[in-house]
Amino acid sequence: MAAGVAADPIAAGLASFGGVGRRLERKGEVGGVVVYDDYGHHPTAIRMTLEAIRQREPGRRIWAVYEPLTYHRTAALLDEFAGALAEADAVAIADIWAGRDPDTTVASAAGLAEAVSRRAPGIEVAAPGSVEATATWLAGEVRRGDAVLVMGGGRSYRIGELLLEALERR
Repeated sequence: MAAGVAADPIAAGLASFGGVGRRLERKGEVGGVVVYDDYGHHPTAIRMTLEAIRQREPGRRIWAVYEPLTYHRTAALLDEFAGALAEADAVAIADIWAGRDPDTTVASAAGLAEAVSRRAPGIEVAAPGSVEATATWLAGEVRRGDAVLVMGGGRSYRIGELLLEALERR
């Protein structure tokens, strides 16, 4: 309104706004499994996005599917990542995306999965492997009523796409 736009076009624009890509972006639903994609790649973003998905999808089992960004970042924030991911009902951690990180020995997806399991021993936690392997594994684990929240940078967006394709074939 400060720019001289009338209230009605502003309201219509807001009503039709579909959201921002890779920020709790609903990618689709197949067989009662809804899949979201989010760029969240640090503990605070993961925690807040999980909170938001619980509000958006009440009553659903929430999967946190995460592709960590860089080995050193994962090692440095391992405890914080584990705490944030442990707030989900089930967790899948894809292989770490190295980026420019040359030292791949300081952390692993399996190590992060173990840390999540220690935080939340009652939930399913796995580190299935690559982005592709994670999507394939998830297709065999998710069930009607689940909400899958895929997070990370790198190639994590492919997990949701591949999962939806696999669910369509199932």
